[in-house]
Amino acid sequence: MTTSDSGHATPQVRWQARRIRIGDSDFPYYHGIDCADRMLDELATMGADLFVVVTDDTVLGLHGDRLLTGLRELAPVEVLSHPPGESMKSLTVLSEWLRRALAAGATRRSVVIGLGGGVPGNLAGVVAALLFRGVRLVHIPTTTTAAMDSVLSLKQAINSDIGKNHIGTYLAPHAVFTDVAMLATLPERELRSGLCEAAKNCLAIWPRALPTLRKVLAEGTLATPESLLWLLEESIAAKSRVTVDDTREQRGGLVLEYGHTVGHAVELADHRLRGAEGVTHGEAIAFGMLVAATISLARGWLSPADAEVHHEVVAALGAPVRLPEGVSVDDVLAVVRDDNKRGYLALAPDSLAFVLLRDLGSPAGDPQLPLVPVTLEEVRAALVEVQTRVLEPTGAAR
Repeated sequence: MTTSDSGHATPQVRWQARRIRIGDSDFPYYHGIDCADRMLDELATMGADLFVVVTDDTVLGLHGDRLLTGLRELAPVEVLSHPPGESMKSLTVLSEWLRRALAAGATRRSVVIGLGGGVPGNLAGVVAALLFRGVRLVHIPTTTTAAMDSVLSLKQAINSDIGKNHIGTYLAPHAVFTDVAMLATLPERELRSGLCEAAKNCLAIWPRALPTLRKVLAEGTLATPESLLWLLEESIAAKSRVTVDDTREQRGGLVLEYGHTVGHAVELADHRLRGAEGVTHGEAIAFGMLVAATISLARGWLSPADAEVHHEVVAALGAPVRLPEGVSVDDVLAVVRDDNKRGYLALAPDSLAFVLLRDLGSPAGDPQLPLVPVTLEEVRAALVEVQTRVLEPTGAAR
């Protein structure tokens, strides 16, 4: 990768490929700027007899025309689209879309394309895994969350009526294609909230990237294609570090769950209240990191300065530093009991498995199982502490 003296990717970098290894799986991650034609060239080599495009209505309106026109020159296309939001990650939608894919003529030679953010990407992964016990899956992420986090995984899941990501499997993508120019055109809130997952990687795994991250946040240049390319590369490096020997992210890779225990609970509680208007996944994870950092600080593990870095980064990203309006501490505690990390540790009835930090980039617990028990009372106290924290001028509540 060509970089400038500041460590940013230079504008001349238009198309590059990096091999991603997760356990025994290995796949190419292609990325660049304004590279839609190169994506189609690669897709043409797959010899697909049908492309099943899993997306949402918003992404379809923004990016569908160019991609679908190019795909239809290669093979028939079946588009499976739904209003955006967590509601599409359901058994009802999955069942209907499997039926439609088969009715459209899907075979073992077909390719499922996840076009969009983490929600259609996850649903596409489950569709691909179930069709004929597994057909080729291609991700074309159009959000920063998806490009820098969710597609760098073999985990594919949908939600149950009880909680988030309870039903799923593992499937390696055949390839990932990211056009950073698509990311740079996202609405500011969506762009910045999506970068919260990349910030999580910096705080929990890859603190060497924090100085540059803080610099570009302060300068307001994080939305430029060059900065996004830099952060994409740093995210790939961070995530690859903890998944290279952990195919299922059930050992060292669990550090990627930093901020997710409370974050998922906030996300679900708010979406049950406001639907698609609720907080984004990245925003919820950012808030969850504040709670995790507060617990670590209360235990004497994380220093006040490092806890303050969490607040600085989250506020600079424009993510919420308060619970969403209408969501109470009790609402979060009611949902957090059903966190999907249950079963990794033998826990008391009033405890949860948490990723906490002893230092930036240094999770607590066994390196091969970076989870520790946290009581619900500790979670409550941290939620109250974050809710009542005196805000600095740059951290005004959203």
